[in-house]
Formats: sequence, structure tokens, C-alpha cells
Amino acid sequence: MVSIGENSKRHPKPELSGCQLGIAGLQIPQTPKATKRFRKAKNLPFTEQPLFINNNYEMTATGAPIISATQAYLKQPDWNKYSDGKLYFSKEFGKGRYIEFYILHQQAHQPQYILDSAEYQILEKYGVMAARLHAIFATYAAQQKEPWKEPFILRGSELIKTLQIYKSKKLSKSQKLKAIADLAMVVGTLGAVIQWYEGDLNICIKERCLLWMVSVQEYSQPNLFQEPEDLLEVIIRVQPGLWTYNFLNAEGEKSKTALYQCGFMPKQVFDLDPHQHKLAFSLALYIIQNSRAHKNGTYTIHNLLSNILPASQIEKAVSDYRYGWRLKEDLEEAFLLLKDKVNMTIEFDDITYPMWLRPLWAIPDEIANLSAKERNQQLLGNKKLPDNYIQNILLPAKLSFKLPSSQINNNKSVNNQKNTKSNKAGVKIQNSVDVVINNSSVAKTSGVSNGKVTVRDIPVIKEINGSLVKQMRTAKKISQRDFANAVGMSQSWVRDIETKGKDAPIPEKYTAIIKEVLNFR
Repeated sequence: MVSIGENSKRHPKPELSGCQLGIAGLQIPQTPKATKRFRKAKNLPFTEQPLFINNNYEMTATGAPIISATQAYLKQPDWNKYSDGKLYFSKEFGKGRYIEFYILHQQAHQPQYILDSAEYQILEKYGVMAARLHAIFATYAAQQKEPWKEPFILRGSELIKTLQIYKSKKLSKSQKLKAIADLAMVVGTLGAVIQWYEGDLNICIKERCLLWMVSVQEYSQPNLFQEPEDLLEVIIRVQPGLWTYNFLNAEGEKSKTALYQCGFMPKQVFDLDPHQHKLAFSLALYIIQNSRAHKNGTYTIHNLLSNILPASQIEKAVSDYRYGWRLKEDLEEAFLLLKDKVNMTIEFDDITYPMWLRPLWAIPDEIANLSAKERNQQLLGNKKLPDNYIQNILLPAKLSFKLPSSQINNNKSVNNQKNTKSNKAGVKIQNSVDVVINNSSVAKTSGVSNGKVTVRDIPVIKEINGSLVKQMRTAKKISQRDFANAVGMSQSWVRDIETKGKDAPIPEKYTAIIKEVLNFR
């Protein structure tokens, strides 16, 4: 039995006496005959491959609608009321550009729990978890050639693993699947008004659309009384909104009529617990999604916090000394998680971020091991921290973040390897790194001769084109589909560059991840 996107309530079970067979002299109830039950849903729709199977990062959309929607989910108290019970969240981008979000929760197709909920209740209950699933949707959308035309289908059981938000052993798989289904429907309620000026159009574009159009199928097995029991699987169909035509359009970017704004999402971000590590997760999501527009990676503390925390929390940190101190400690713990768990490199500005203000892990051990008063005495010449230091020193302090994705093209050196293979073109390909792409007259690769590793010369390769990609991919026995998932693009995109564009150079923005996937530099 399939129920689509709604909460099914169990009806009271009928008494067995209603199923009894009356035979004179006997009072023996008839036992209902059980039918064969399947614990796995059969014939499910084709679903997308789970993320982070082949790599620890994936291509993800990073346009203004993605960044500002994340902020809308995280900054729930900053939503404004425009009528009784109706809220909106607005983000300005300058030069007459803005995005305004609202909640559409009174649609006939939506389940009862959404219809009965107030907008502030939806945001309060699902905020950080909705931001997490929103980031997953943005990552899948970036793999499509024309996302405004191409829906993608996800399996609830795989999303449970990727999102890592329902880890409690107290919840059954059925309960976790139901929670994923509810969360997906909530993310599907976010609508947007986008006003933008971009490219050579020289006109203002004002668009109203849902960010994600979501439908949910819940698969369950009927019990003896033909009532649905526990969920066996949830299938979520997502159609990216029309905003992708203006912000996630590779062909449109070439003709300067649209934008194609992408970055890389590390797997480690989803290893951060959204409840215990909420601040670290929020920071990671904002820094990663904003990395394309903020290439130097330098922020002030105020800039970071104002984009992920409600304005009231920052104001309280300034006015309440104890609250400000706790926020500083939480921030330092979050930075440590970004460094250790997400592999971000964090550098504190020598001028604006003084040593006495930095986390203990970011200062020399001989100073960090001192008591707080001794440390302040040595670094400040005073045992106490300066007055109003949160507002005057911490919030304006600068620091920079280097993402692990910037190390994708890591320029591995060529090592002598054994067991080389030959592709159809006769070029010897190693199992690992084997080809150097540079501008010198000769590139070198390793081969095997008489049982010993020798070095042979091969022709110069000055650029990556579709033919080279196909040659390397087939030599490593990687299918087009697996390669497309690994580089974060659609299979049709791979097919096009290997056929129609086989002799054309691949744009630089794709070459780094292609080199990483195919293990060459």
C-alpha cells in the first residue's frame, strides 16, 4: 500500500470475535490466515546514487538563493511579520537586488501536520535540520545539466545515512523514514521572490517560485487487517525551482545571460551533529556556500555570526558580559571542530586578532598552560580582560579559512609504479597517478621492462579535452555514470564532452576535480 505525503492514523483493530465461525457445540475462534510478507519494498523508482561514495567532496550549488535560504533556516527569530501569522525573511544584495522568502504551508497537497502548524512553529522545529537537507538538495541539483528541467529522486533510507540527524537507537527505521519524509515536505514549503540584475540582459528579473518542489511516496506493507504498518521505504522526488535557470545554468553562463555558481561540499560537514555542534555546522555551511563569492576566505567575527545567528543573540553578547563570554567559548569550540573535523585551515589576523583573545589551541603551549590570570598578565599586562572587549575587539577581529576543497588539485608527484595497463590507444596507464600534464616539451610516465620499472617519454598533453577524459576514464574502467557522480555533473554532460566536445578544452573550473577523480595532474 502506498500513501503519498500524509500522516496515516491507525484505526482501532477489530475484535477477533467478528471473524469467528459458528459451529454447533464448538466455541473455537477461526484463526485468520496470514499472507506472505515482504520486508523490502519492491519495484521502487530509480533513485540517484548516494553522495560521497567515490570522493569526500561533491559539487554543490552556491548561488545567492542557496546561501540566503540557509540563513533563513538558521536565523528563525529574524523573520518579520507582514500580516497576522504570516512571516517573511529578506536578504539584500545591493544594487536593487534582493531575495525574500516565505512559507507556503496551506496547500491542499500538504500533509495535515503542515496545514495545522503556524509558520514560526515550522521554522523553530525544523530550522537547522531543514538547512541540512537544503544543502543536500543543492548538491544533487549541481549534478544536473539543466536542473530546472530535471527532477531527481532520492531514497529515504540513503538520506538517513547522509544527513546523520536521526541516530538515536530509540527510533525505529520506520520512525526515521517518517521523520525524513516530514522534513522533506517542510523544505518543500519554502517559496522565494527573487529580484536580480545580472549579465548583459540590462533588465530587472523578478521571479516568484518554490525553491524546491517536493513530493513524497511512503511505502508500507499491509498487515492482516489490510492496514498500513511500519514504513519500509520513502521515495522523495525533488524538482529544483526555476531560480536554477538564472543561477545554475552552465550554458547560460557561456552566453552571459545567466550564472553558474558552484563550489565543493566536503563530506565531513555532515559528520557534525546538527544539535550538539549546531554553531560549527552553521559556520561550515555558510563558509562553504559563500566561498565562491568570498574567495580570500577572510571574515570578521561579526560578519560570520551575523549571517548564522539571530541579531538578538549578538546584541545580548554585547550587553551581557557572561553571555558574551559563553558565546566566545562556543565559538572557539566551533573553530576547533572546523579545524579537526572538516579539515579547514584557520589563520588568525596578527593585527586585529590579538594572542590573548585567541583559543588556547591557537597559542603556544607554554602560554596556553598558564592560568587565565597569569596568561592575561603576560599577554595583556593586566589580569583582567578589557572592558567591552566583545564589541570593541572580538567582533571586529579578522580570521581566514582555507577549505579542504582548495587542495583538490594537490599536484601529486609521479612515483614509479608497477603493473601498468594499456588502453585502446596504446598509451600506458598506471593504476594510480601516472600522467603529468604540463607545458614542458615531454611528459613522463612509468612503465615496466624486464621486470623493472623504467621511465618512458610520451607526447606532450597541454590541456584536458573530452578525448583525454574518455581515454583515462575507460582505462580505469569507470563508467560514465560513476564518473559523472564523482565530478558532480550529469551523465549527459559527460557524454557530451566525450563526443560533441571531444576536441574542445574543458573549462578550467572543472579540471581540478577531473584530475582528482582520474588521479593525474
